[in-house]
Amino acid sequence: MTADIEIVQLNDPRLQHLIEAGYVVVGESWGARLRLSEPPHRAVLTAAVVAATDQGFLIKELDDSWAPQVTALEAVNHADYPYTPATAVPQRDESEVLELWRSGYRLFGAIDAGQLVAVTVISLTTARAETEFTSVHPSYRRRGLAVAVKAASITALADDGVRIFGTGGAQVNAGSIRMNEHLGYAIEERWLSLAMPK
Repeated sequence: MTADIEIVQLNDPRLQHLIEAGYVVVGESWGARLRLSEPPHRAVLTAAVVAATDQGFLIKELDDSWAPQVTALEAVNHADYPYTPATAVPQRDESEVLELWRSGYRLFGAIDAGQLVAVTVISLTTARAETEFTSVHPSYRRRGLAVAVKAASITALADDGVRIFGTGGAQVNAGSIRMNEHLGYAIEERWLSLAMPK
């Protein structure tokens, strides 16, 4: 992988010039938005959380006492994040995880018998709330936990008056795209990462 990476939107006129100059695509990513109505329709969000609680999971906002478990969960999952230059997820130690709370991020988790098995992290900008990352322990995947914790985060920020939410990821992560579309997100941006071959 070369350090000379250009990240451009699919409709950017520079794209054709870069390809003509010899750049090749090394990654594809996307950005999506959820725009809630006023008042928000919550049926899909509520159903996602209920589907998880009906399985016995506790879905709740996490305080910073959960930092060790968030750190451990991210360590287990780090290699599973699909990589593109535009969507790289850093490997965080516990002090960096604690910094998420100090920086005003909000974390929501799924808990099974006291063990954190899924987490999502959301931040608030002036324009919207943005999901930073969502992950589920390998043993608990395909049980609706990613959608449940994300739905819980959206509901909490909607209660605070937020109406626009953003998220994104690697194009190869079809499961993430389906999960976000289920919650009402629509892909509005597609990005290509390009590099000059060595």
